Amino acid sequence: MLTRRPTDAEIEDVINRTIVELLERAGKPVPPFGGEDDLISTGLSSLDLAALVAKLAWRWSIDPFLETTTITEIRTVGDLYNVYQKCLNAR
Repeated sequence: MLTRRPTDAEIEDVINRTIVELLERAGKPVPPFGGEDDLISTGLSSLDLAALVAKLAWRWSIDPFLETTTITEIRTVGDLYNVYQKCLNAR
């Protein structure tokens, strides 16, 4: 359960580690990626993206795609960082 607001760097780190975990579990290669990269270029499928959102919702007890943004607005890894940062910083 969230007891303090994570920093922007912590949010990015958790998202990056979760992406890597999902790719490794699926046996997919893990390319280098950062905020400017398209989510699709990371190798995430739509099912992986749903799992990513579920894992982050469990971790932070939020789902910004139910609260503030539609998932179709998210194109890059940076977009994902931003939506979670906005949602968590609004708490």
